[in-house]
Amino acid sequence: MEKTTTTRTTTTHSMRRRAMRGLALATLAGVMTSGALAAESKQYTSTGLERFQLHGSGTTNPSKLFWWAMDLLEERSKSDVRMTYRSVGSGVGENDITDNFADTADFASTDYGLAPGASGKEIYQIPFQIGGVSLFHNVPGIATGALKLSACTIIKIYKGEITTWNHGDIQADNPDLTLPAEKIKLVYRSNGSSSTHGVKGYMNEVSTTACPTGWPAPYSASSFPSTTTVQAHSSVYDVAYAVTGSDTMRIKIGETPYSLGYIDSGHGHKDDLSEIAMQNADGQWVVTKTGNPAGRITADITKAAETVTYPKVTGSSSTDYAGDWSGINLHHKAGDKAWPITLFTYIHLKKTYSDADTEMLARAFAEFILSDEVQKKTRDFMFEPLPSSVVTSARSFLAATMTSGTAWQFLEADGTSTDTANTMNNPRTFSKRRQAYVDYALGLVTKDIAQLEASVAKLTEESAGHKENDDAADKRSIALAAVAFVFAMASLILNVVLLCCKRQRHVPLQPPVSKFQPSTASFRPTSYAPPAAPATAPATSFQPAY
Repeated sequence: MEKTTTTRTTTTHSMRRRAMRGLALATLAGVMTSGALAAESKQYTSTGLERFQLHGSGTTNPSKLFWWAMDLLEERSKSDVRMTYRSVGSGVGENDITDNFADTADFASTDYGLAPGASGKEIYQIPFQIGGVSLFHNVPGIATGALKLSACTIIKIYKGEITTWNHGDIQADNPDLTLPAEKIKLVYRSNGSSSTHGVKGYMNEVSTTACPTGWPAPYSASSFPSTTTVQAHSSVYDVAYAVTGSDTMRIKIGETPYSLGYIDSGHGHKDDLSEIAMQNADGQWVVTKTGNPAGRITADITKAAETVTYPKVTGSSSTDYAGDWSGINLHHKAGDKAWPITLFTYIHLKKTYSDADTEMLARAFAEFILSDEVQKKTRDFMFEPLPSSVVTSARSFLAATMTSGTAWQFLEADGTSTDTANTMNNPRTFSKRRQAYVDYALGLVTKDIAQLEASVAKLTEESAGHKENDDAADKRSIALAAVAFVFAMASLILNVVLLCCKRQRHVPLQPPVSKFQPSTASFRPTSYAPPAAPATAPATSFQPAY
């Protein structure tokens, strides 16, 4: 059993981040009182107490995965750890990590690579998941995969040359469909967006192969719909809607008949939007939805990662994580079942942190995102894990390069070899043995809901196979309604538990707010000895073994 420190702590079943708001405000007040507000996170270390914070921002796509991972790390940490992530889009995340004047994030995340030294800031760029971007439509009566759009047709739609659903080019792609004579209502992102980056990258790629004369003429590469171009070419873009995020994009497509927009594939399917079938470089008509809907091939989103060429350290075959990743292109790659619009999601870390403790916590978070546990979890959030060779390379790079402070340790849940007195007294550890009862309870409720969902599906299938005057069918319908009601109530309970019963971890009863500044003193129990530094520094770059 762990020994308790001299600091009293309390744990309540309330939403941790909301409960920490008071501490954050008090901290802000204390820092401002000292005369300056530091942009990069600062850590508090003192005898008997260590408290850490980490803040990031960027693309919406990994936000749920990040929040889930942050919850786990806060729960498993020996010390007080607070982590946040602002879901604000790739463009804002890029500015936060590279803008010399803002400098408002400890790490950032985008769905595209950046040039090195952007705005004078040098960063490391670590890919950690892969996902697809799809076109979704709302043409009534036409389901996922039934409507096909070739590369040239897509380009002409976004150039404003095709404005109705029954245009001859769309009809030529779909000779078996009767298409409506309705205006195409384009939905586009007005802010910095990774999905926009992906669609534009795809169009530029296919313009040199599938449709050589299609893009960017007659305007320029910037003629992709935006607030400026739509206003300038109002006679071309008959109906267009600007949205500012993935959530507003999916909502707008869903509520607007005859609309066409783009969003990361998983979130579009979660809302049951109708996906456009696209033709890949091998000539296959593919969709990202599972089950080969409408006879289309379900794409392999990870295929593009198998052939990508990574930046190299000069004079070496090693991957250069500090290099130029802006040219990494996963669009329209050859390969069986490949998806045409594919993107890495990156976590961007500063090459130089003003605070060594912040650097080491940022490294620990990145290492956790690259762990087997989190990589497997990416599918639950509608993305795909990276090939194991890429993950191994990135992990090794982080361990060899970000070494300015004491590294955090990840302790296994069932391994006594790591759970020693020395490691358990180390304030910079994450242990799976540290858990909360609410996680156990949520697991049981989630399992029950899955069983109820299966029962509803089975009863629905059975009821569909009987006539209306069949007494047995009536009984099954009543049973179905009852189970559906229980299912709805269980879902409601789960959401209430998720909202109200999250843990607050280790909030000091009397936080030393006035001292919330970096300190040279740090908690080091007599039984704790930091691991010795390696005699020889390992290589700083590693190459995925493709």
